[in-house]
Amino acid sequence: MLIALLVYLATLVGVGAWARRRHKDFQDYVTGGGAIPTWMLAVSFLGNFVSSNSFVGHAGKSYQTGLIWMVVAGVMVSCYVVSWTVFAPRLARFARRTGATTLPDLFLDRFRSAGLTSLVHWIVVVATMLYVLAVLRGTATVVRWGLGIGYVEALLVIYGVTVAYCLFGGIWADVSTDVVQTAVLMAGAFALMFGVLRATAGAPMVATEPMAVPPLALVLAVGLGGGVKLLIDPKQVMVFYGLRSEGEARRFALLGPLALAAIYLCLFPIGYLARHLIASAPDLEQIVPMLVFERRVMGDAFTALFPIALLAASMSSLDSALLVIVSCLEKHVAAPLLGRQPSTSRTRWLLLGAATVALLLSIRPLGGIIRLTTFAGALLGASLLPALVVGMFELRVPTRVVVTSVVAGLVGAVLGALGPSVGLTSPLVQDVFVGLAFSIGALAIGALLTRPTRLAESG
Repeated sequence: MLIALLVYLATLVGVGAWARRRHKDFQDYVTGGGAIPTWMLAVSFLGNFVSSNSFVGHAGKSYQTGLIWMVVAGVMVSCYVVSWTVFAPRLARFARRTGATTLPDLFLDRFRSAGLTSLVHWIVVVATMLYVLAVLRGTATVVRWGLGIGYVEALLVIYGVTVAYCLFGGIWADVSTDVVQTAVLMAGAFALMFGVLRATAGAPMVATEPMAVPPLALVLAVGLGGGVKLLIDPKQVMVFYGLRSEGEARRFALLGPLALAAIYLCLFPIGYLARHLIASAPDLEQIVPMLVFERRVMGDAFTALFPIALLAASMSSLDSALLVIVSCLEKHVAAPLLGRQPSTSRTRWLLLGAATVALLLSIRPLGGIIRLTTFAGALLGASLLPALVVGMFELRVPTRVVVTSVVAGLVGAVLGALGPSVGLTSPLVQDVFVGLAFSIGALAIGALLTRPTRLAESG
């Protein structure tokens, strides 16, 4: 396994060195300048959304909840369809017209407010960093089982390789490796399900812990936390910016969701099926590692390759998330402060710094995988999704109303997350529900007062 892992990691670094020749400036480094084939961007989009959070977090959660957890998968696949049919064509057209490279660019172009753009920028940076922490934790959990090393050592392996090929190649390295990594992670998901089904065939239920089936509202909240993140996710927006035309975006509006649904059908029921094999699981994030490395449900050959599948799933998300963070920091903080144009070389240094911060924060994890991922999605979706819809459809809404909506969504998401700790136990008091209610409410009141009308489409 160690040899296969080293070959895989060396290949990633090699791809990064090759991709370095594919970009000439900051825009090429961040979006590819429209030169990346659409099919590669579509595959990268899929790979970005399937990470260790799916393999370790969601796959293990159904041990506790049962098959109702499949509702989470259904919500996220539905949002995937909306993302490619509604958002992708419009964002591709916007990027071709304006040369946009970051999500805050859209807010600056539509609302002409430096303050709103700065607020959006910091929401993107903080929420994406929380997502990075979730991915790092999930990946390190599996790598430590597979290689028999400590958690910190596993973090250092992931950190070193990710930094190496991201520093070299930018979006070209990200997308190029995502193509290979998506194939690997799909094979890993199918092999895992096949192995678990074979191991549990005819086996009695041995789990001693009763299932705690959550309320449907809570399950929907988790699904929406991931789903609205998919709609507004700056990683995915970056993919859409790289598309050559809106027509190309529509060609992949069906194939991607079908592929995502197939992967989720393999992963989300794993925990429930594991109740036939594992009597007790106090840490749900250990379910999949236990099945693979202790129960060896995939057989010796696939057991040796499974850490590579997990690395593929994680790095396909990790590299693009880091690229989002540093492109925003360079374009909206560093370059303006220095009075210069965005620079690829400075972006690389920022990437090294952001990855190092993520590494240090991951040594003592801030929370569980699903909680971090859901909260990151709630922050992005609740605060930015309504405003983004206004911008994409070019509605006449005063900037102050949009700012109020963004701030209200942010406050609502935080209050919703704190609700259970202050005694608000209703399943409807969830970060994504409260945040969206606040942001949409603020926007709706402003819309009624200003009577927005749709502008004629430009470009």
